Amino acid sequence: MKKKALILVVLAILSVVVISGCTSSGNKNSVNVTNLQVSSEGYGMYYVTCDIVPKQDTSYLEMVLVWYDSSGAVIDRSPLAWNINDAKASQTIKARGTASLYQKGTPAKVQVLLYDSSFSGGSDKGNIFNQTISV
Repeated sequence: MKKKALILVVLAILSVVVISGCTSSGNKNSVNVTNLQVSSEGYGMYYVTCDIVPKQDTSYLEMVLVWYDSSGAVIDRSPLAWNINDAKASQTIKARGTASLYQKGTPAKVQVLLYDSSFSGGSDKGNIFNQTISV
């Protein structure tokens, strides 16, 4: 019986560690993003580039792109368009997120979301940066 209780305690501790490692701080002031641009390379390939400067050491950063047509309809969501591990405070990171929109429509704008947790899925909650720019 004691062995089962010990196993349950260990599993509970591991669950807390795993869950806390997958959550975002959601701190909108944890990064400074500049030079945000979108460009087309032809054949439906688009790039979003920017400079990211973390205000604190961050173990993970991820970019998600949500593409809209001229009517405001979502034509694509590009989760994990770009990511990096072990971002250091005050260090400029040149980010380049990519998306293939071939045969999906012509984008008019793109929403750029940054997260500090992996597998964010592109939800609008928990992001640390959110800006929409015209294509």
